[in-house]
Amino acid sequence: MTIPTVPSLVVPEAFSRWLESRGLIYQLLVDFYGRKPSLSLVAQWIRNRQLGVAAEMTEGGRELKRYLCSQEPSALPQICERETREYMRLMNERAASTIVAREAAELGREEEFCNVLSDVYASAGIVFKKCGGEADDHISIELEFMAVMHERMLYNSFSIRSAMELLEIQERFLEEHLLRWTPQFCERLNAATDSPLYLGLSHMLEEFLPQDLQMLRAWKTSLESSAATMA
Repeated sequence: MTIPTVPSLVVPEAFSRWLESRGLIYQLLVDFYGRKPSLSLVAQWIRNRQLGVAAEMTEGGRELKRYLCSQEPSALPQICERETREYMRLMNERAASTIVAREAAELGREEEFCNVLSDVYASAGIVFKKCGGEADDHISIELEFMAVMHERMLYNSFSIRSAMELLEIQERFLEEHLLRWTPQFCERLNAATDSPLYLGLSHMLEEFLPQDLQMLRAWKTSLESSAATMA
């Protein structure tokens, strides 16, 4: 995982911490909702120095940090084995589970709904390489879309106008997709597990997404003000 360190845009101090952390949070959620919690994955995140700052943005993040970073190295293999079993129980669509980590399932839509998401991704010029054959409306793919758009907005935008266009895509995607179904998904997940890992991830997700939308809207207002001043 590569995270750039020098943004192309000049970012006001009020938004810098959020912008520096949000891409990391999306990537963490992508990794743990889209993959089994292997020893290498867990160790990678424990060693990530930026995790501490990003975790402070939500109570769920703090829960997750306390759980992951309080473990003795010798205990990690057993913990990862236990959490992998929980991942398979919770996230396996073929299992007799009340949880399906897909937008269409949560909202009672037809399977063809995936075509809507495919069109959204294509219009943004994104094609996902799906190692596990995930559907376009799977939570890990929707979150990865946000992670990719964040990186484009912050590190490949060289004008307020281009940043604004990428910001608005993310704003709409949160409003029209992620925030329409993840609250129900998190509610089901909270009721279905006592795993500190998956409870921390669920709490982090349900806190962070509304907060992220609020901050996107605030930064949009700031960019609009900057553009008006420069006009």
